Amino acid sequence: MIEEQENKPVASPSFLPAGRQLRAAREALGLTVEDVAGQLKLSRRQVQALEQEAFDELPSNLFIRGFVRNYARLVQIDPAPLIDYLANVLPGEAAQESPSSVSIEVGQSFPEMRSSTRSSSSTLIVVVALLGVFLGVGGVYWYLQQPSTPEVALPELNAPEAIPASAASEAATEVASSAVVATAQPQTSASVASKVEVTAAPLVSPIAASVVAGAAELSVVTESDSWVQIVDSTGSKVLSEIVRPGYERKVTGVAPFSVKVGNAPKTKLTIQGRPVDLSSYLKPGSDVVNLELK
Repeated sequence: MIEEQENKPVASPSFLPAGRQLRAAREALGLTVEDVAGQLKLSRRQVQALEQEAFDELPSNLFIRGFVRNYARLVQIDPAPLIDYLANVLPGEAAQESPSSVSIEVGQSFPEMRSSTRSSSSTLIVVVALLGVFLGVGGVYWYLQQPSTPEVALPELNAPEAIPASAASEAATEVASSAVVATAQPQTSASVASKVEVTAAPLVSPIAASVVAGAAELSVVTESDSWVQIVDSTGSKVLSEIVRPGYERKVTGVAPFSVKVGNAPKTKLTIQGRPVDLSSYLKPGSDVVNLELK
């Protein structure tokens, strides 16, 4: 009993469990469990199981490794130490990931294939089933390694307001009266044309103004990976993703905006071309900023 306890691998006391590290990194970026589940295409229960290290509630060890690796990349921490940690804590590690034992069993079944037709058919079915399982697991693992493309909600533009019938009739009356005055007074053709243009101009401008009323453009540029969420006054998420350095994200929505930035010191935000000083919204010991832009 003493020798078994001494040979059992034990994690270093100074190393935090993988689940606690992932949760701490998520909270430092200001992300919720729902945010992580949406980015990784997981359920809320699966994200909580990862953070609590309830591995018995998750699929095989291969899936758990993929989940942890993608989660670590999302919250900007190194996945390698977490994968090494899992090798000591995952249940049935050797039994689940030992392809050599499977290949030996398959190799031993070939002599039986020559002995009888029934045995040959059964062995072939087993081999095909095993190959299908390995191909399926490999395909899922490859899919989990691909960077997810977050869905961005398109901003809703307000439809132009209809011009009241009374206002239209008044404007038409003004045009008609101006035309009568112009014909009654002896003037040159150039002066008459100029009066008609000046009178007709107000009919166009209210329509153009109503199309752009309340709409604003925001631009986000980062020097390092930063999670940014922007919600406009209609409740639409015009932006909700990790903005990579070297790319400018421009979105349009209806002011005012509710803005959350996970890495504010490395993020530049502008609205209608005017820069927003995110440093003035920082709190001591945190890089996360929550603000409202009007």
